[in-house]
Amino acid sequence: LNKEQTELLAKVIGVILIARSILIHPYVANIKGWDIYNNLPLHLCGLSAIISGIIMFYRRQWLYECLYFWGIPGAFHSYLTPEFTQGTEGLLFIEYYIAHGGIIFSALFCTMYLGFKPRKGSWWRIFLYSQVLLPIVGVFNWLIDANYMYICAPPIVENPFIIGDFPEHLIGLEIAGILHFALVYLPFGLKYRRASKVTGTPAI
Repeated sequence: LNKEQTELLAKVIGVILIARSILIHPYVANIKGWDIYNNLPLHLCGLSAIISGIIMFYRRQWLYECLYFWGIPGAFHSYLTPEFTQGTEGLLFIEYYIAHGGIIFSALFCTMYLGFKPRKGSWWRIFLYSQVLLPIVGVFNWLIDANYMYICAPPIVENPFIIGDFPEHLIGLEIAGILHFALVYLPFGLKYRRASKVTGTPAI
């Protein structure tokens, strides 16, 4: 792809992903009823799905790193151990997989074609920033009796990282989070380490 083709494709992808993030709400309202307890995009995959479209137009490194570290592990596990929080009625079953596939596709497209890559140490910085988000969503959950980001109760799936009930399950989720962030950072971390041996700069 040349530069013009890449830009055009990025805009097409962005429009499709943003449209999906918007249109899913009236569709859910029409087919089964929309509610504030389950249908806000406040899970990490929901936030990543929004970012996956926005970043095609508003290209910022911090947005990319949120998409990369939240989106790839989250969407991958959503494929392996799906929990259909919005239901499976009508096209919702298919939409679930399209949405999560779009997250991974967008993150990889940004990496391969738009020149983005995680910065040195970005895996632990995004993990720390995520800790600020958790209590905010946790308070919102408490106020409306919801379970966004699975803070108040574990997802009902067979996953080795899901251990116990609240609050013990949060320990497993935190461990899973930092391990997965480190794992998806590893290819870039190894590259930075090799470069550091040549330049003498630290690689984190």
